[in-house]
Amino acid sequence: MAIKAHLGSPTAIDGQRTAPRRALRLEASGLASDGAEANVVIHNISAVGLLLETDLALTSGEQLTLDLPEAGIVTAVVVWHSDRLYGCAFELALTPAAVAAAQLQGDAPEDTPLGNRLAQRVAGIGGEALGGRINRLRREAGLTLADVAAKLGVSKPTVWAWEKGKARPLPERLDAIAAALGVGADALREAPGAGGDIAAVIEECRLRIASACGSAPQAVRIMVEL
Repeated sequence: MAIKAHLGSPTAIDGQRTAPRRALRLEASGLASDGAEANVVIHNISAVGLLLETDLALTSGEQLTLDLPEAGIVTAVVVWHSDRLYGCAFELALTPAAVAAAQLQGDAPEDTPLGNRLAQRVAGIGGEALGGRINRLRREAGLTLADVAAKLGVSKPTVWAWEKGKARPLPERLDAIAAALGVGADALREAPGAGGDIAAVIEECRLRIASACGSAPQAVRIMVEL
């Protein structure tokens, strides 16, 4: 899915300059009403948040308002960013109908270079991405992001990033994550041969380096010479 959108300039909330908010409009045609081209591409949208790409400079904690089909006006907060990518979490989860209605406005992510890059960064487990499996098991257990984060002693954005495939938990964390989700350890184990996926290996190395250096995974750059 790749939805073209238009992100406006920050505006004050109730006249307070300390709480700016931007309006994000989805446009199926990729053009605004004035004919301007989209300045944002939404690469993924789910019940809990969205992943967008833009050249505009956004800051963590910044609020975006979206007018979504079925859901109406909703608010999303920027929780992390890496280069031109921004992960945003909805203040209130969307219904399945609202998610489906929004996704209908987009194209398949494989049609874009970034879509291919994101797909390569998610290691599959029996045909299901690790992040997607964590998300599914969490919802089946009736747990919130905050519930899982509290059990594991990590931040809520960290769990959100795992589910979105932006970050990958270290292999030694998988048993603890499975326990937090109330499932057996094998539920999150990779199928034989899955560890050979080069994108998964690179992502695992990135996380290990970041952990050892006390840095964020987004700050680690890895170059491979073949």
